[in-house]
Amino acid sequence: MKIFENPTRDQWESLLSRPVQNDREIEERVATLIDEMKRDGWKRVSALTRQFDQYDPDPALVPVSEFARAGERVPESLKIAIADAAANIKRFHESQKRVEDSVTVRPGITCYRKWVPVEKVGLYVPGGSAPLISTVLMLAIPARIAGCREIILCTPANRQGEVNDAILYAAAFCGIDKVYRLGGAQAIAAMAYGIGPVPKVHKIYGPGNSYVTIAKQLVSRDGVAIDMPAGPSEVAVIADDSSDPSFIAADLLSQAEHGPDSQVLLVSMSRRVLESVNEEIENQLKDLPRREIASRSLENSLGVVMPDDQAMMDLVNFYAPEHLIINTDNYPALAGKVVNAGSVFLGPFTPESAGDYASGTNHTLPTSGYAKAYSGLSLDSFMKSVTFQELTPEGLGLIGETITTLARAEGLEAHARAVDIRSRHSRHASRVTCHDSILPRPASRVPRHDSLVRANIAALSPYSSARDEFTGQASVFLDANENPVDTGINRYPDPHQRELKSMIAGIKGVKPEQVFLGNGSDEAIDLLIRIFCEPGKSRILMPVPTYGMYAVCAGVQDVKVHTCLLNEDFSLDAEVLLAGVRFDTKMIFLCSPNNPTGSQLDLKDLRQIVDRFAGIVVLDEAYIDFAKGPSALSVLEEMPNLVILQTFSKAWGMAGARVGMAFAGASIISLMDKVKYPYNINTLSMNLVMERLKKISAAEGGIRQEVEAILKQREYLRNQLAGLPGVVKIYPSEANFLLVKVTDAKAMYRRLANRGIIVRDRSGQLLCEQCLRITVGTEEENEKLIVNSEW
Repeated sequence: MKIFENPTRDQWESLLSRPVQNDREIEERVATLIDEMKRDGWKRVSALTRQFDQYDPDPALVPVSEFARAGERVPESLKIAIADAAANIKRFHESQKRVEDSVTVRPGITCYRKWVPVEKVGLYVPGGSAPLISTVLMLAIPARIAGCREIILCTPANRQGEVNDAILYAAAFCGIDKVYRLGGAQAIAAMAYGIGPVPKVHKIYGPGNSYVTIAKQLVSRDGVAIDMPAGPSEVAVIADDSSDPSFIAADLLSQAEHGPDSQVLLVSMSRRVLESVNEEIENQLKDLPRREIASRSLENSLGVVMPDDQAMMDLVNFYAPEHLIINTDNYPALAGKVVNAGSVFLGPFTPESAGDYASGTNHTLPTSGYAKAYSGLSLDSFMKSVTFQELTPEGLGLIGETITTLARAEGLEAHARAVDIRSRHSRHASRVTCHDSILPRPASRVPRHDSLVRANIAALSPYSSARDEFTGQASVFLDANENPVDTGINRYPDPHQRELKSMIAGIKGVKPEQVFLGNGSDEAIDLLIRIFCEPGKSRILMPVPTYGMYAVCAGVQDVKVHTCLLNEDFSLDAEVLLAGVRFDTKMIFLCSPNNPTGSQLDLKDLRQIVDRFAGIVVLDEAYIDFAKGPSALSVLEEMPNLVILQTFSKAWGMAGARVGMAFAGASIISLMDKVKYPYNINTLSMNLVMERLKKISAAEGGIRQEVEAILKQREYLRNQLAGLPGVVKIYPSEANFLLVKVTDAKAMYRRLANRGIIVRDRSGQLLCEQCLRITVGTEEENEKLIVNSEW
């Protein structure tokens, strides 16, 4: 390795030139070969393979049987190493997944970017003198994580036409079953143009020698994308007096052994360091199996002495190495100065080999100085982004004049008219901007939820139980494998719950087909998220504080939860809520009266939210029977994307039966019935609920009589608590509970619990600091609470 001291800046370019940089002879030769293959097709590809690689590529596609035989011949220790390296590579590349938020650039103008995989990709794996097993992992794993629809792999065979066993095993391990026995420029051309049995791909990946690199660059001119110029391997090492010369020599030789056209560069402020490394290289070369290749590579390599840290870093950044090893005492400081490099290895115990094989980063990197403009391979390399934008009439109005002015300045009148015609059409609607004047949704409007349903749910064939198949009258039932002895509960319950739905529809003033019955309203929450939200991709939005099961159900199904804060008086600002909507927001959950605050949502705000949100709005009315304001059931017909939850657990006194209700348009209810389990409500619960409903309906005053008694106790409780010394504030409530702010919520909770009185500590929720939620009990229970002497 030649040593140069303090070269001037104008000497750097010639000093650091790569061995084959700007080799026009190779480019002309490869261009001629590609033209021949495009013209003569597979015949020329086969001939060139026989000429250069000395085997017949027919048949080109490696049969499945060879994968199995190759796997039998690969040593177990190598299989373990492949699996271990693959796990690290997978973990690192999976961390690169991203979902971008939409951006409201102006009111009514929303833009976002969606990442989608490149559909058809071709992977090139060198397999000549050094079959690169690790390159299979580095290319195939991110391609699989990205979700590329078609993945093929080309790699050269030996003179007997056999592909390396470990390459085949690694391909199979990564799920790649289309491997073609082709190497060099022939493989690149075949994948680029779809020659012979090799399919045409949209993008080509992988390193190679000068011929492969130039072939990739040439075919990219014909519309086939490539990952980067990735040619002969190279490494630059920065060392100082603290560096172990044996470490440095080993690092340099690990790149030199790749091929005679590889290059290594050693930079230091000490000539003694370079001389020591040179001596160590000579020692290690003696027993290196590929010493002849490494020796030829070293003829093109050099050591450079520079005066200080900044000069060293300037030189290295000018060189822009594929690999950069910083093995100095102050490597963290030098790492911060790196601008141009493919991949960087820090400290004495980070050999470049780690990145080549198993640390997790990708070893497919830009060479020949292309690190100045290219990144190494990553998950993004297998993805492409598509931009989306959506304008409302308001948004178009804000930028319409800008668009038309620019379009007409460019002489493109049709562009301007595309805006003008919309502006005239929406001029009347754009005047209606105040939320007090939101236009009511026409009852005949077609529901918008169809496009929101998950594709797998839409295509799902639900389980059909025996009682689904027969719904009429009969005297002998031998269809459901039950015990025939009548015990009162020996038969499966009606999966359609027809009788109970009809009773509820009559009480609530809706149609039976608008009613869903679940095992508590929690089941309805879970099913709705399952139907409309994609795991790992969608999000729900809700104001806080609120009922905790919305977030729990979303978390169970890997759906993101985003929140907005209620006002200090626990009212909801609809504009603030809607500002939190993103492109992947599929559902909004609202609770009215809200738990734990007892505040009720104004129907005017509900109408604004439903009208402006393109997803599903779920309104939980578990406490509606206690509220002064009307239920949203009165406007259900006007809102096709609204789902209303109610329960028998609160005012109706049937918490133990666990029967909850959802009300929505028939199409949403049919989706919920499609996804629910066949017999989700047991016979005992249904019978108890029906008997209770009949009893209440027959009683004078119905449910209102019981509700009024509870409300009377609520007001008694409020008045009595207001005079106690430990009570700071009692918030207004439209529910059967009170949110009470005390001086020390946790201490008060413990004191009450010690007396056998259990309330709910809500002091950990936002806006509810030092608050207890106290349910209205019986007259006797409320009296016991009040007479507690420790308030």
